[in-house]
Amino acid sequence: MAASLARDRRLREAKVRVALLDLAHGEPPGLAHYHGDVPTYPASVVKFVYLMAAYRWQEDGRLGIDGEFDRELSEMIHQSSNQATRKVFARLTETEPGPELSSEAYREFRERRQAVKRWLATLGIRDLHCVNPTYDGNGDLFGRDAQFLRDASVPGGLGRENGSAPNRQAMTAMGTAKLLALLATDRALTPDDSAIVRRRMRRDPNEQRHLAHRIAGGAARLGGLEVYAKSGTWGPIYADAGIVRHMESSRQLVLAVFTEASPAYHGEFIADLTEQCAKRLLLP
Repeated sequence: MAASLARDRRLREAKVRVALLDLAHGEPPGLAHYHGDVPTYPASVVKFVYLMAAYRWQEDGRLGIDGEFDRELSEMIHQSSNQATRKVFARLTETEPGPELSSEAYREFRERRQAVKRWLATLGIRDLHCVNPTYDGNGDLFGRDAQFLRDASVPGGLGRENGSAPNRQAMTAMGTAKLLALLATDRALTPDDSAIVRRRMRRDPNEQRHLAHRIAGGAARLGGLEVYAKSGTWGPIYADAGIVRHMESSRQLVLAVFTEASPAYHGEFIADLTEQCAKRLLLP
């Protein structure tokens, strides 16, 4: 981090949160972080959480992944569609957009919107505030969604310093890395479902050129690595979080990086850091 900050002025001007989990050298995994316990708005990184939740809900018999819902999951992850994310999140939480609710109806809505967060708590992860879908900003945030976003009494959001949206999404790099580590080691879902989720999250910068500056781009510089990740870009946020696996040895690491700056940071830091970590931890 010191070397990266020294050579990259734009990075020095950003708020940076990083967490790295080394899954390649025994148990418990080694953790390193840089402001990794500070919550931040995750942009589209949160979508991998909802993908995992969908498979857990299916394991529990609460929904089935087929047909239209399967297509919505693909659009949420591969195209990073906010419209698809709203549909997926509505299925997971049994809530729908609409006009503001009365006090009694809102209490039930409020509880349902925290369904994914409650599941994460059963995994021992309490610093991922994943309670909202993602929005395009074209009038799709209104009514009860806005009512919930204004609710400062829901613990875990970005708080009143976030203006009129204290209940906004919030994730830490450490919590993000820990959830991805559970996915990497088949501990949050069955081994079969974990493999399916990872496959849906597979990233290749040759297929999506914008990933050259993200985790997948850094891993591609070395060869022999696969990446299962979800990136996020919104306003000042430029982020990525994923699993990097060495295919021959099956060694793995997890990296989560959130940067926040105005104007947004779009440099090489995430790719450079991935390359350095993979060289150190994964390659022979």
